Amino acid sequence: MSSLTPPVPADERSPFPRAASARLATALGILGAMAAILLLMGRDPVCPCGKVTLWQFGADPAENSQQFADWFSLLHIAFGMGLFALVRYLRPHWSRTDMLLAVLFGHSIWEVAENTPWIIGVFSGGANAPHYSGDSLLNSFGDTLFALAGAGAMPWLAWPAILAIVVAIEIAVSLGAHDGFIIGTLRLVGVAV
Repeated sequence: MSSLTPPVPADERSPFPRAASARLATALGILGAMAAILLLMGRDPVCPCGKVTLWQFGADPAENSQQFADWFSLLHIAFGMGLFALVRYLRPHWSRTDMLLAVLFGHSIWEVAENTPWIIGVFSGGANAPHYSGDSLLNSFGDTLFALAGAGAMPWLAWPAILAIVVAIEIAVSLGAHDGFIIGTLRLVGVAV
């Protein structure tokens, strides 16, 4: 039977620098590397539709994941909360700043992975799946900010509040975009929803 006791690594030290200016440089370096990789992968800097908005209210498939934020950005709040919980479990002695840098690093990896042809195919290949052709660079930055907001709230939230927020996000995305963790998972296993 497995234990819920977190693993104790031989070295609990954070790989991130201590000085505030070096931490800022690290965060900017992570974002810069993410941007460079996404651009090299052929991602558009902004929506090819020619307009830029803070939130995509409509259901125009040409703008899915192309504006700064959309219904799917809310899912990144929950993702950031989950990443923070994982880092806090694995490295309970790290500072909050170190945990947030780890979330930024992990989410940046996800943003790159999310824009690979394989993941794009998975997200857009199910029956009744919303049109998805990958994120614009602007949307990747927006989603990263949403993930950091979710992670940043974690130290002040009790588990019931976290659960309520995740459920509210799932309901909002399900109603707003007819998608979400549950609907998307059902599509992946072949259920037409």
